[in-house]
Amino acid sequence: MMLPKTPLSTDIDRTEIESDFGYLVFRAHSVLTHTISQHTLRDLDVTAAQGRLLYLVERVGLSHAALIARECDVDPTAVTRLIDRLVRSGLLMRIPNAADRRVSRLVLTRQGQLVAGHMPGILTDVYSKVLAGFSVDEIASFKEMLLRILSS
Repeated sequence: MMLPKTPLSTDIDRTEIESDFGYLVFRAHSVLTHTISQHTLRDLDVTAAQGRLLYLVERVGLSHAALIARECDVDPTAVTRLIDRLVRSGLLMRIPNAADRRVSRLVLTRQGQLVAGHMPGILTDVYSKVLAGFSVDEIASFKEMLLRILSS
């Protein structure tokens, strides 16, 4: 099966790269992130990364930059820059820790709560469209395989 051409694609012989498992996982992640960003930018005026961070603070309870960086496997400096943008946008606040001034607790503003609250619906919509050609059993098997990869 040939991968669809994307703006990042070139006309090189893609046979070898298309059989590389890691590349396929990377491209699938890229397609999902790009599609989610299209929806979040259009509907919420935030990127997928910004929406994910707000979602992690509200729904998962991650309230420190270091925890978010670890969960997302992202450089802490990148998370700090993302947090800075969200604070400037009025979606997130830093609450200083009285015992350790190097650490701040992250709290969503009212507007940030509204954005985070819309993320599950956007994700459901995107996943439904991306997985539209798969049967319920195929989706269940795919989830099971992903969970096995994550637990190994």
